[in-house]
Amino acid sequence: MGTSTAVSPSEMSSCISRSFAKMSQRSLRARDFAPVDGGFEFRGLSHGNYNEDSWADLAVSGVTTGDRSGIGSVHVLHGASDIDELGDGGTFPGGPAIVSGDWDGTGQDDLVIGDTGAGSPRGGGISLYAGRGDLSGLEPEPVQYWTQDSSGIPGVAEAGDQWGAELSAGDTDGDGHPDLAIGAPGEDIGNVSDAGAVWVLRGDRTGFTNVGAKSFDQQLADIPGTAETSDRWGGQVRLIDANKDGRFGLLATAPGENTNDGFIWVIPASPSGLIARGTWNYGGSQLGAPSANAQFGAAIDE
Repeated sequence: MGTSTAVSPSEMSSCISRSFAKMSQRSLRARDFAPVDGGFEFRGLSHGNYNEDSWADLAVSGVTTGDRSGIGSVHVLHGASDIDELGDGGTFPGGPAIVSGDWDGTGQDDLVIGDTGAGSPRGGGISLYAGRGDLSGLEPEPVQYWTQDSSGIPGVAEAGDQWGAELSAGDTDGDGHPDLAIGAPGEDIGNVSDAGAVWVLRGDRTGFTNVGAKSFDQQLADIPGTAETSDRWGGQVRLIDANKDGRFGLLATAPGENTNDGFIWVIPASPSGLIARGTWNYGGSQLGAPSANAQFGAAIDE
């Protein structure tokens, strides 16, 4: 593995800002990066340094439109000093959910893709693409692939679960490896359809391990509320270190809670990872905002 040049968060943000400013000036459109024939509907971005140079890279996710609509696809653009010099980092199946992180501890970012689009496996899945440790970028094939049917993962893959529709990375137990929160807003809890749930896979130097894999939903005794039809708990997930103690807690939203009023749950972190005990929640009314049919939590900014 060659010598890498460290990129600070401020430098990475600056590179992305300059790139998007130039994109805006030149009226580039998401479909300019469409990885397949036909239309392309942009859904999301993630950034990291996948190829060990001095520039931030972009992963652009979306789904196809037209006759073969809804197929997830992700296109990686290698950063450069000018928008005209962005390199092709490859096209990867799956999406639209994506998140970046350094799971193997090499200092080079890896990419996780949630596969919930048309043609995805039953219930959904996630793929981990690792950086190759040089300027070539991400490996063309995933080093790990997980579904609810993978060994040690709580639950069973069922049609419509959307396991992997939402992703977030953060170290929940302080061991130095990013963990992965996985939202499945279409998960049925018992006979309650689309109640939703969230899983957390622990990270290690190989990527993810099934040891200590956890799932959370509103039927757990320490999670406030009750699982109800179309709550879509886990519609958004974000791991965040709010108190700067080195461990990331979880924000999990249910935009369909209370007939589309929406609520957010805060699940605390501990040395053993996320724990349901101590979870609390809030809605728009607690913040003095409109609450009726607000779908509070339908989107969370990174």
